[in-house]
Amino acid sequence: MVDHHKDPDALELWSYFQSVLTWVEGKFPTYRKEMKGIEWGLLYNVHRGKTLDPAALEKEVSGLMQDDDVTAKKGIYPYVLDNNEKHLNIRAFTDNNKREAYERQKGSCLACKKHFTIEEMEGDHITPWIAGGKTNPANCQMLCKACNRTKGKK
Repeated sequence: MVDHHKDPDALELWSYFQSVLTWVEGKFPTYRKEMKGIEWGLLYNVHRGKTLDPAALEKEVSGLMQDDDVTAKKGIYPYVLDNNEKHLNIRAFTDNNKREAYERQKGSCLACKKHFTIEEMEGDHITPWIAGGKTNPANCQMLCKACNRTKGKK
């Protein structure tokens, strides 16, 4: 938009905006509230030249919307375009999960046995996520940041 602030009219910007909307509506014809706030212009710029099957995208989006392990539902749309799992936040425990584990452990790190505030700790998978461990309250333990970050290096 900065590039066009001196344009005599907004026709070029309006045309781009319409192109983005047409692309989104064509690739993702089922509207969901999670679509609001996504940076569609950036996704359009990267993926507009790719051949994408709207039916296949819808099937994948629908399946992921129903997956309890996907905690960032808004991230489903970028994920189905680039397959980067970070968009889904599937490995992150909710604040509520972490609070429950923290209270259950009475604020102690299960690795070093020292007491910490909840802000000094991180949620950790008891059964590792990579080994099929779920991101749910039963599989959550709290470790101090130092123990959690060195856990995999031992």
